[in-house]
Amino acid sequence: MGHPHIDNRTPFAFADVYLQNEEARPVLVTVVRATYEIAGRLLRVAEVQAPVPIAGELYGDSPESSSYRYEPEAAFIKLATDVVLIGHAYSPRVGAHETQVTFQVGALSKTVNVLGDRVWVKWAGAVGPSRPEPFEKIPLVYERAFGGVDKSASTPQAAAVDIRNPVGTGFRAAGSPFEEGVRLPNLEDPSDAVVRYGQVVPVAGFGFVSSNWEPRASLAGTYDETWMKERMPLFPKNFDRRFYNAASHGLVAHGYLQGDEVVHVRGASPAGVLSFKLPAPPRPVCLVSLLRKPDTVIETRLDTVVVNTDEDKVYMTWRGHLPLKNGPHDVRHVLIETPGLTRHTAR
Repeated sequence: MGHPHIDNRTPFAFADVYLQNEEARPVLVTVVRATYEIAGRLLRVAEVQAPVPIAGELYGDSPESSSYRYEPEAAFIKLATDVVLIGHAYSPRVGAHETQVTFQVGALSKTVNVLGDRVWVKWAGAVGPSRPEPFEKIPLVYERAFGGVDKSASTPQAAAVDIRNPVGTGFRAAGSPFEEGVRLPNLEDPSDAVVRYGQVVPVAGFGFVSSNWEPRASLAGTYDETWMKERMPLFPKNFDRRFYNAASHGLVAHGYLQGDEVVHVRGASPAGVLSFKLPAPPRPVCLVSLLRKPDTVIETRLDTVVVNTDEDKVYMTWRGHLPLKNGPHDVRHVLIETPGLTRHTAR
């Protein structure tokens, strides 16, 4: 039997993804992704709907050296809504050296300090950061946040890594010798900025956290000798489903957003302050026809909201899942609807 027939009657993009749950049982994951255009204080359904980013999208060339612009669709469930901001911090005026970016969605709110380029220097026997350079805009990516690799070790194998953000900048292991010219982060937590060489501070950002970065990686459980003997290929017993949430610290909602929350973005758009309300279309419903089984309805949850101020777009993702007996060949047909909303009525 080939790929199941997909009948998408919504105005949005759809993908059927086949994964496994903690017990290695095959799961059908239904992913509906809506693309909206930001038009002043309003959002409108985009004429061209962006596809579901199954493999994700990196800023750079490889996961080892780059953060994700859009995370891979590797979760069969999220326990809450991830909220993400993609874009640049804009200088408040010509010649400015720093600014703040604030991102608020409903009850969630986060502010990050943004400074121009700086490096560590030694002057008159004292070590300190150089004065921030003026800037026009700075990308809001983890490559510009605290973290990275300390390459001052005698061998590459001994290099220390900040496992919270291996692609960042400014991290130096305890006891590392001073290196002039080491780049400091552009993005900082307003309550805990870098003031001394070798200091470890929080990772400040608004983007997706990679699955092998801490503290997210620890939620995946313990893959040790006991796991190999007693559980493999099942997930470890201490696997925590919170692992599937990938938003930055402070940007995972308490439960699921409903889609009518107010959004404010300050400092991350050339248009100034952005303020609008998320749309609240009916939640997509998926009717699945299975081989030799009754049809099953999958209800979805809004579990990812991405505001992209570089594109003036908002992406909203609803996800649902259904355990299968054998795998993809169990699925014959998938019908996706947003009750009362079709491709035509959404325009």
